[in-house]
Amino acid sequence: MRWRSWGWYVLAAIVMAGVTADVLADGPLRHLDWTVHRFYDADVRGGWMSVVGVFTQLGQRGVIVEYVLVPLAVLGVLRTRSPRPALVPFAVVVLLSLLQIGVKSVIPRTYPYGNTDVLWTHGDAYPSGHTLNGFLLIWVAVELLVIVVPALGRRLTARARRDAALVTGFLTGASLTLADEHWLTDVLFSLALGPVLLTGLVAADPFTRRLWPGEPVRAGYPRI
Repeated sequence: MRWRSWGWYVLAAIVMAGVTADVLADGPLRHLDWTVHRFYDADVRGGWMSVVGVFTQLGQRGVIVEYVLVPLAVLGVLRTRSPRPALVPFAVVVLLSLLQIGVKSVIPRTYPYGNTDVLWTHGDAYPSGHTLNGFLLIWVAVELLVIVVPALGRRLTARARRDAALVTGFLTGASLTLADEHWLTDVLFSLALGPVLLTGLVAADPFTRRLWPGEPVRAGYPRI
């Protein structure tokens, strides 16, 4: 299947529906959650824990925004003389946060580090918002980097930037599971949803698409 074919979206929808049904029915995947949880307790220690911890930062919204998106956005605004490099990340962060709040409120779930798996009472573990951050916010960061350093655009093509975000999203999900910050099923749902959201964001082309015919352009990027 080609990446933009409907087959991928159907597959993603099946995965999300199947994982959710399994969690609600206390099925085999939810039992596997406990196997992974016990593996973390027994085997993820010392240097391995340090390595896993580094990759979990790819999904930490506060870290990415403060130390990556804000500096790159400021430099992008100065270079293009347009507010777009600041407004696009702001809009993505706000919309993604609202989406996460809405999706997580459907099935409240506790986190694995509390050593309990309870639904419908409290918690917002399901699905993993950090994994979605690893897909979308990293893509925004790489796009900003190309705006700040245009020479990188010759090496980092649009497809390469999208593929890099796909890789970081999957690395984020795997590390969050191994670090016991999310149940495996939390991450599986987001690993299906993340590429779909990323494809939509890439197609929207928010950094370079003109908002109206004749929109002025400076330094190769439309102004707002």
